[in-house]
Amino acid sequence: MAEKLPGRMTKAKKPRGIPDGDLARAGDNRSGSARLSRERLLPRRGSHVNVGAFDSPFSGVGMEFEPLDGKEAQTNFVLHEVGYWGANYHWNFTSVFSPFWRMYYNFKRGHSVYFGSRETPLNPDRLMVIPSFRRFTCVGDAPVPSLWFAFSLERRVEPGQAMPILIPRNDVILGFAKELRQLFHGRRPDRREAIQQTGIAMVVYVLAQPQIQWQAPLPENLAAILSAIRNDLAAPWSNAMLARKAHMSTDGFARSFREWIRDTPAKYVQRARIRKACAILAGSDQSIKQIATEVGFANRDHFSRVFKLVTGISPARYRQKISGGRSERAAARDCR
Repeated sequence: MAEKLPGRMTKAKKPRGIPDGDLARAGDNRSGSARLSRERLLPRRGSHVNVGAFDSPFSGVGMEFEPLDGKEAQTNFVLHEVGYWGANYHWNFTSVFSPFWRMYYNFKRGHSVYFGSRETPLNPDRLMVIPSFRRFTCVGDAPVPSLWFAFSLERRVEPGQAMPILIPRNDVILGFAKELRQLFHGRRPDRREAIQQTGIAMVVYVLAQPQIQWQAPLPENLAAILSAIRNDLAAPWSNAMLARKAHMSTDGFARSFREWIRDTPAKYVQRARIRKACAILAGSDQSIKQIATEVGFANRDHFSRVFKLVTGISPARYRQKISGGRSERAAARDCR
């Protein structure tokens, strides 16, 4: 349940200087408890609406790179999106809870993040990092120059790490931020690649700062379990089956898994399957029925229900959104 926040959260006002045409009326962005009202006004950037990023790392207004496909299993880090908006306004998203990390830097004051009832302003003298599976609420009506990142990371922070993680801005961080701002404004031929590489460099630099308290490496048996799940998503994984593989009792395994992974085994398997499905939808012409079978779902209907629960949209809509012009063959198969 979302925390009760100041009145400006319940009825956000349109900031001065923003014409009515720049606001778009959006439907629900449903994902678990993260729901937006049907009557919510969301900011529009050209033809793109900022829908926020709940279980999907794509906000609709950033530069999108890799989907949630589990590649961090091999690389330990995947950059999903980098975005810059010179006038990021009406930044109000309630009860955000996502399976990926976020990083925010604002060049001016005006926005805040709430963890429970505690407000943390997004000030230009610091950068904010929020690991995966932390519930928070964004607040801000004023148009503010904002830089944001969405990425996946295999490493985890200590359970006692204070949230959000605040990294003091230094000359290196400011240099990265200004370079990205310039790249987003520019039109150089390799702009997309330059933004991706500069974004990766900035995130990697920030993650090396001492303010982040890293958890010790996973126990070998749990690390092996995660690898086994990702390598065989179609297997009928159950707690008992996983516990035997980890050489633990079922109850002991479930407790240990939740302590280290901060989620239940069933939900982890579900997310891993949906991540892989996202990658296949974006990069192949396989039918939705074929994809459902490949990632471990009994049928297309079950897969579609779970996919929409996790991402907020149907598999077919996701394929249209992420890949744009699909082949006619894929479109015909999706209609079956």
